[in-house]
Amino acid sequence: MKKKVVIAVAVLLALLALLAAAAVKITTKPKEDSPPVRIIEDNNEELLNSQNALIAEQRAKIEELERTLAQQEFDYSALQSEKEKLERRSKDLESQNSWLRGRNSSLSSSENKLKDDISALNKDISALNEELARIDQEREANEAAYREALARIAEYEALSEELARVSQERDANEAAYQEALARIEEYEAKSAVAQAQAQTETQAQEQDQTPAPQDELNIPDTQTAGEEVAVSAPDKIPLGQSRNIFGIKAGETDIDIEAAFALMPHWFLVTEIGIIDAPDDFVEKEFPGLTADHAFMYTALFGTGLNWRVNALAGQPNFYIETMLGPAIYRYINKTTDEKGVNTYLLWRSAIGFDLTLYKSLQFTTEVGLDYIINCELTPRVTIGLQWNFSNNWALFGSR
Repeated sequence: MKKKVVIAVAVLLALLALLAAAAVKITTKPKEDSPPVRIIEDNNEELLNSQNALIAEQRAKIEELERTLAQQEFDYSALQSEKEKLERRSKDLESQNSWLRGRNSSLSSSENKLKDDISALNKDISALNEELARIDQEREANEAAYREALARIAEYEALSEELARVSQERDANEAAYQEALARIEEYEAKSAVAQAQAQTETQAQEQDQTPAPQDELNIPDTQTAGEEVAVSAPDKIPLGQSRNIFGIKAGETDIDIEAAFALMPHWFLVTEIGIIDAPDDFVEKEFPGLTADHAFMYTALFGTGLNWRVNALAGQPNFYIETMLGPAIYRYINKTTDEKGVNTYLLWRSAIGFDLTLYKSLQFTTEVGLDYIINCELTPRVTIGLQWNFSNNWALFGSR
């Protein structure tokens, strides 16, 4: 289009030059005489007319060319504007394409990252499934151990009932034995009195002396017979108020091994080691977000207590109250972060209970108490067990 415009301008300039040359010739005066001038004027007039016609034609062409040029300039401007729009559109499209390429690259990296995260998550799920399988196995083993402990407790209860029945039979036999001893004592006393009376009558007849009063003769013989009976009666259980025992106790929430040593009659020191279930709200408060179907704690407690033994009753029941303090150790595993550790808490325990002699130094014991760990709820506990009583009399600061 630019070439056409240049050509049109060149043609226009050539026509203008031709017109200028013609005008110069017309305006130039001739130097000859008048007659030739007239001819020249005629010729010039014809030439002028011809030139005017040519000029008019050229003007028409120029106007046509100007209109064409104006139209071409308009078209050029329109095309230039359209070109600029297209260039701007092209730049916009290029920037959008560049943004889309960047976005595509970012999405590709995000997709790769998501694939890596999914792979890691699958590995974590696999590890979690393995851990859940292991926990299920441990829970089954713990349930088996729990059922076994319950069976042992049932055996202990049956043994306790059997020992109680044996104790009752023994008490009945002992009562019959004491009754027989009393009858023997009475018979021996009557025999001694009759023998003394016979000897007295014989001596009175032989020596003709007044017999001694009968009550004076009966008193020493009766006392001697009572002493013989007291010596012959077996001493079943030593009397005393000292509590010195070794034992084992079990309940629904704990198993303990206990030892007690008397400081003085009615006052003893006690120590226990064992395993307990953590309070219901322990894991929720101490390890937020962690769930566990069991929580065992290992305990070591030390404390003191007071007791009172009823020696007059069969089985010599011994009632006591005690309180203890000590560490409770909890081993935890956080399945989410694989964090492992051991936490230690202060455990306070108070309880009341009683001991009952079953056979010689073997005793049955039961206890009701409360456990408390700071920031947790009070946990009730009930235990039963067996223990060996090695002395009712020994005490660190006195035998009675």
